[in-house]
Amino acid sequence: MTDYFSGADLIALPVVVPIVLLVVGLVVAFFGKTLFKAVIFLMGALAGGALAGMLANILFPGSGMCILAGVVIAGIIGGFLALTIVKGILAIAVGGIFAWIGAAISPDIFVTLVAFLIGFVLALMLMDRLLGLITGVAGGAMAGFAVTGFVGGSAGQFAGLAVGAVVALAGIYYQNWKHKGDLSRPDKDEKKN
Repeated sequence: MTDYFSGADLIALPVVVPIVLLVVGLVVAFFGKTLFKAVIFLMGALAGGALAGMLANILFPGSGMCILAGVVIAGIIGGFLALTIVKGILAIAVGGIFAWIGAAISPDIFVTLVAFLIGFVLALMLMDRLLGLITGVAGGAMAGFAVTGFVGGSAGQFAGLAVGAVVALAGIYYQNWKHKGDLSRPDKDEKKN
């Protein structure tokens, strides 16, 4: 049997993985909402710009200005469209969870439909808070797993759970209440003053 890893790789791997997981977990817990929106916008902008560039190259061959204008305009539209689609998917998912709970409470289809609509509308209204909650919990879980990897054993599991819970709660607070919404727009709070 061939050994693909040297002894140094096996020693370094357990130390590096928890460190990277801890750093990524802290970034996700405290800045995940803004990063999530930026990545989704960028993906939509790249897809929209690429499609528009190909189409403009077919319709206006040799016209660099038309191609550039099409790429920029479609990139901006594609970014906002991607954000809207992802928010819609998240709202449908929350509505589905509410519908599932409504169906468990009552077999009446009307109750299920009303529960879905309530969940969908609440998710749309509170989307920034929901994203802060999701990314805070995800970052806390990553940080908790990292601490469990550092400490090990049953003490590591307890320490990981405690650190994960503290990081998740701190991340949720920081993203949702310390900055009153989106960290990429700190001017939202200054308008009230």
